[in-house]
Amino acid sequence: MILPRGLVILVTLWIFAAWWICIGIRPPIQPTISSYLPGIRLFIAALAIGMCVAWPMLRLSERPTRAPIRQVLIDFVTIAVLFHMVIWPLRLATNWSPQRLGMIDLSLFSWGVIIAGILAKSLGNRSPFERSISMIVIVLIALLGPLAQLVCTRMNWSEPPMWLDGPIMGVLRETLGGGATANSLSWKTSLGITMAAVASWIAVWIMHLTGRRMLKYPSPNPN
Repeated sequence: MILPRGLVILVTLWIFAAWWICIGIRPPIQPTISSYLPGIRLFIAALAIGMCVAWPMLRLSERPTRAPIRQVLIDFVTIAVLFHMVIWPLRLATNWSPQRLGMIDLSLFSWGVIIAGILAKSLGNRSPFERSISMIVIVLIALLGPLAQLVCTRMNWSEPPMWLDGPIMGVLRETLGGGATANSLSWKTSLGITMAAVASWIAVWIMHLTGRRMLKYPSPNPN
């Protein structure tokens, strides 16, 4: 399977559009770290929306593919490479340490891996209903943080745990700290999301291998 050139173009356009909307082309009157930080936070959140909502929506609106896992892996690597080309140079306009930016990176792309796992099990499905259900689940994961906050506020519960922030609110929360060193709770949360991402893909491969074995060795017909 060749490199998805159409996806490369769309992701590049998404990056440029997000940069233009969130940060702008012209520098601020007083170009300081504090003046750039709000736009950079929104820019990273826009990247999270692109990876966790726009990309799945694009693929689920297309025809089913015969190699969904390979398609998703190629897509995800393509998106990850393009996003990393703009995420890490942001340190030049912020006071973030490599550890904090690495934690933001780990959390964001771990959520992306979870979304990719759901997508890998959906792209080969020909049922429009089941593909729509998969898209709804993906959107709910992307909006997990606001939904958890709404439920806790309505029920007068305490603040939801950080792992319920989801990809969008998660990056907004972690980028709020500026150059402060990430605390142990943030690292534990990011590592927990990473473990969930690994577990999701283990489940994807188990279901894939089980499905192939059932097709190769069908159960005998009792009739």
